[in-house]
Amino acid sequence: MNINEKRILVVGASGVLGAELTRMLSAKGAQVLGTARTQESAASIPAEAVLRLLVDLADPNSITNLTQYLVANETIDGVVVASGRVGFGLAADTTPQQAQSLMQLNHLGPAQLISELLPLLKGKEEPMVAAITGVVAEKSFPGMSAYCASKTALAGWLGALALEVRRDQIKITDLRPGHTETGLASRPLFGAAPAMPQGMSATQVAERIVTALEQGEGVVASTEF
Repeated sequence: MNINEKRILVVGASGVLGAELTRMLSAKGAQVLGTARTQESAASIPAEAVLRLLVDLADPNSITNLTQYLVANETIDGVVVASGRVGFGLAADTTPQQAQSLMQLNHLGPAQLISELLPLLKGKEEPMVAAITGVVAEKSFPGMSAYCASKTALAGWLGALALEVRRDQIKITDLRPGHTETGLASRPLFGAAPAMPQGMSATQVAERIVTALEQGEGVVASTEF
């Protein structure tokens, strides 16, 4: 994909990794539409973004409000989902409500958003969808059962979507970086993070993601970051 002059929606542009992607994509000539969950967090979207938007992936109505606005008023060539939450706890101690919350934020919400935006992408030149599933889509970790399940679900969904939209020439990219120093683990939806080794920098991961988008890669395994 030639990023120059493409209009790309970055979901989670207010986060550490999403902000890095916003800056890097903008530096390559893209027009980035960045999302945040609240008005307060929208202030963290980099100034390089041409438009700041709100969406709460926990709320299906919020997702539809955003997608309806975009379909009616904007043109986009790609979607990058750089949002997500984590939760910690043994499988036997994780409540159904906790597991459902992670599933909504990490799989059901992004899947709904992408599905509702497909009409905007069809017919475009080099349209693409990318989402970060992470190393947990390849390997399970103790104390993270609900998180692993939610990201694995998104990875499976992306794989099926890639087959379904081939005729529309929409490129689907599943990004699976390992632990990255974004502060995500320090803000879990529930539980407390175990001791973790030093992770990759957000800059390193964002650079690899931009390369994957430019080269039209499909699944970018954890070993490729």
